[in-house]
Amino acid sequence: MATSTINLENASVEQTREFLDSFDIILSDCDGVLWYLDKPIPGSAHTLRKLRDLGKKLYLISNNSTITIDEYRKRLDLYGLDIKAKEIINTAKTISWYLKKIKFTGEAFVIATTQFRQVLIDDGFKLVPQEKTQILEHKRYEGLKSIEDDPAIKAVIVDFCFLCDWTRLALAISCLDRKDVYYICGCREEWLVYRGNKRILGSGPLIDLISRQSGRTPLEFAKPSENLKDYVFDIWNVKDPGRCLMIGDSINTDMKFGAMCGFKKLFVNTGADKIDEAALSNECCPDFYIPSLALLSPLIDSLQKESAN
Repeated sequence: MATSTINLENASVEQTREFLDSFDIILSDCDGVLWYLDKPIPGSAHTLRKLRDLGKKLYLISNNSTITIDEYRKRLDLYGLDIKAKEIINTAKTISWYLKKIKFTGEAFVIATTQFRQVLIDDGFKLVPQEKTQILEHKRYEGLKSIEDDPAIKAVIVDFCFLCDWTRLALAISCLDRKDVYYICGCREEWLVYRGNKRILGSGPLIDLISRQSGRTPLEFAKPSENLKDYVFDIWNVKDPGRCLMIGDSINTDMKFGAMCGFKKLFVNTGADKIDEAALSNECCPDFYIPSLALLSPLIDSLQKESAN
């Protein structure tokens, strides 16, 4: 671990007090910090609730748009943490914010989950129907017309998608041949981690394929991106980045985003990366470390007991 990183697990009461006094706003990742897919990481949500009880503003910021904001809220409620919809950010919400900002009125071809697509539909955007790219194998040649460039499409938007097939990739690449078509992406992670030590292919390699074959570079809206930073600072009216704490388990997403924004960074060892890897990065080296967010809870209790005495 880098000598500049404070290990809160071994922190004194005074160090714990200094840590808690150093921030007013918390931005926490979810996957690998609060849960693995649908399995909670014990005690993590309880710690966030304690921090909020201390007067900290709490926001959740995730690259995962495979579940809806309502599903986020219901899951967190089961863990004893009441979170409002406006206190949760994912890539779908950020991209919708941007489309509104640029007054986008065209048709969008979206390669993403149903949950992601629904956010854009609910916000009034017109999406290419999912069935447009369906080709029947016994009529494959007739079906090729469905993946030719469509002038009505003014944006190609790509995020994690369970059903990303050849036809969707082909239509995206065809449309991006026109330089006036917006090319936008959300989650670009190479691997998705679940159950702590298992991983599955993420959306990054598919987005890289579209980029390579189209010769286009997407506007990015997930951690770590300047567009997401603009969203956070705008929507949450961040005045003093140094009084914000980014909690995460990933070096190249959470810690890098925290560094990009000028936030303090707390790294937890329950997810994608490990502290030894994080400490090797000058740019993304965390300010604080704890093996699990749950271990912060007894430290808060000890500090409160001392204050009471």
